[in-house]
Amino acid sequence: MLACRSAQARILSLPEVSEHTAEQRLQDAARLIHAGRLDDAEKICLAALKTNVTDEDAIYWSAIIALERKQFSDAARLLQYAIHENTNRPEFHAQLGRCFVALKRSQDALAAADAAMELSPSNPMTLDTVGVIYSYTRFHERAAQAFQRAVEGDPNNCSYWYNLGASLQFAGLFDEAENAYQKAIAINKNLDKAIAALSHMRHQTPESNHIAMLGERLNGYDGKLPDEMRLQFALAKEYDDTAQYKEAFSTISAVSNRWRKKIAYSIDQDAKVFQSLQERFNPASVKDTHPGHDSNEPLFVVGMPRTGTTLTERIISSHSAVYSAGELNSIGLLVSAAANVKADSVLTPEAVDRALGSDLNTFGERYIELTRPATGHTPHFVDKTPLNFLCVGFILLALPNSKVICVRRNPMDACLSNFRQLFALNSRYYAYSYDILDCGRYYLMFDRLIRHWDELFPDRILQINYEDIVEKQEKSSRELIGFCGLDWEDQCLDFEKNDAPVATASSAQVRQPVYRTALARWKNYTEQLEPLAALLREGGIDLA
Repeated sequence: MLACRSAQARILSLPEVSEHTAEQRLQDAARLIHAGRLDDAEKICLAALKTNVTDEDAIYWSAIIALERKQFSDAARLLQYAIHENTNRPEFHAQLGRCFVALKRSQDALAAADAAMELSPSNPMTLDTVGVIYSYTRFHERAAQAFQRAVEGDPNNCSYWYNLGASLQFAGLFDEAENAYQKAIAINKNLDKAIAALSHMRHQTPESNHIAMLGERLNGYDGKLPDEMRLQFALAKEYDDTAQYKEAFSTISAVSNRWRKKIAYSIDQDAKVFQSLQERFNPASVKDTHPGHDSNEPLFVVGMPRTGTTLTERIISSHSAVYSAGELNSIGLLVSAAANVKADSVLTPEAVDRALGSDLNTFGERYIELTRPATGHTPHFVDKTPLNFLCVGFILLALPNSKVICVRRNPMDACLSNFRQLFALNSRYYAYSYDILDCGRYYLMFDRLIRHWDELFPDRILQINYEDIVEKQEKSSRELIGFCGLDWEDQCLDFEKNDAPVATASSAQVRQPVYRTALARWKNYTEQLEPLAALLREGGIDLA
């Protein structure tokens, strides 16, 4: 009710605007919004609201304008007011969920999506919006159902087909996903994200691949650099699949160098984070912290990205007592909130001090709350967020009964895999990956930090090698399950039968039994990786 009153007060304070006819005004506003003419659309909505402050459609379109302006809190308040006036409009709930996604309020977003679906929406755009919310909250089966209904309602919308393909891919339904991507491309032959996605549906062969199609699309390419990067990385993946390793490496190097210059990244930016963590987390500061939350539910799998963390998570979550919660990102958000910095800000020594001095019991309790309602129905859940290796100190202080497993991989393979993977372009946390030597420098900092955590929290972290999991699957799997305090179950050896969705770059690999083709893959690039090997050796890494 408070949100409704706030929104009503805001509307009543709006200035007078010349009226539009009731029949035309909101149709015109919608068209103007789609045309990007937000100021003109707002004038129409203001006129309608000045005439009738409870006009739910005018409130709704005002909220959409706020959404387009990225004024997410204002948009949420307006939508809550609209829902207060009429609870039976599924699009109101769907767009409110969209606001909550932007505000990183996952539980509220999920509740809004569920509320929309309970009203049996038929509008394809509403269904697509709900599907996106379900994907964000990691309910990929629900997402696929919503997207399926969206394409049934509007089979000529390429974006709906792409979203359906992505959700099917996460669910491990690769043939169905490929079909959805192909339908998207049939509607829009220049839908680059769908073209790029085809490369990841299967291992390409010299006889069957998309190299020619990708080359044709990239010839004289005049699109945006992020879209080109998706295509270039897809092409490099197909070159690698077909043993054209020089072409694969040069393709990634060229486009990544362009992106690295655009974002003006320096490895020093990440070095500050590592340094502040190692300086501020010391025996004295750890001793002075207050006791954390006593939950033993979380099992954290951390490590450099692309080093076997998903495989490790699948083995553990195949146990009947464990739920796969995916990559939650909640720890990083809580650290940033405790430090009173933006989520993507560098953790300076001062910020780490503030977070360390916060109420860690509340920190741990809040973390558990943020995992709900997805978790809580099994004794344990796995949070597989690789970059949580930065936050191991916070984890073990705020949740002292949790378990932390750090996955290690051959340093050369780890660096190469990071270099070959196109991570989220809008995240500064992966900026190191656009240069192979920066990957090496980042690995050296990672190695030092993990050693620091291990010394500071002895016997609290299990370090396990990806190569051992592959070569000694049962022994390593038993070690993992035992460390988690669980009784052995044979189904943990059949992780590929685990039907939990996988929303990571490993979605295809973990649907197969353990395979050895990823071991020592760096040797295919020996010549290109000579500078990396020299850098790692100089940093004290044994490459024997």
